[in-house]
Amino acid sequence: MRIGIGYDIHATCPGERLILGGVSIPAPFSLKGHSDADALLHAITDAILGALGEPDIGTFFPPSDSVNKNRDSADFLKFAIDKMRAADFEIANIDSNIICEQPKISPYRSSIIQNIALLCSIDSSQVNVKGRTNEKLDATGRGEAIATQAVVLLKPG
Repeated sequence: MRIGIGYDIHATCPGERLILGGVSIPAPFSLKGHSDADALLHAITDAILGALGEPDIGTFFPPSDSVNKNRDSADFLKFAIDKMRAADFEIANIDSNIICEQPKISPYRSSIIQNIALLCSIDSSQVNVKGRTNEKLDATGRGEAIATQAVVLLKPG
């Protein structure tokens, strides 16, 4: 068994939607990032890479590389999953937090779980997503950013 932890945070910026877990969510803002700024998929990707003893997502997909501009974060996750399979591991479960005041995550939770399960080729019962707030404290609490955390447990394939 191997365990990995991932974290990401993206600042909010003007816009009308954001992407979390590969799901487009209507919001009065977007997230700023070099790729599509999907903080949840970034955290899950880093958790898988960490469990494998690999460097972080930025090492493989540097923001300085123009090929990553507006890139779909599902590409990053697929890369990590390919590495995981090559090392003969599979996902036992994923547990994650989305930390924001807005939007409320509960209306999108099921869609996010289903999409992550699809991207990872696992059952949705192996994925958990929780919406959290920071009680109006710090950048996430003030609505200046959205942060995510993910823990991934890998088991031998």
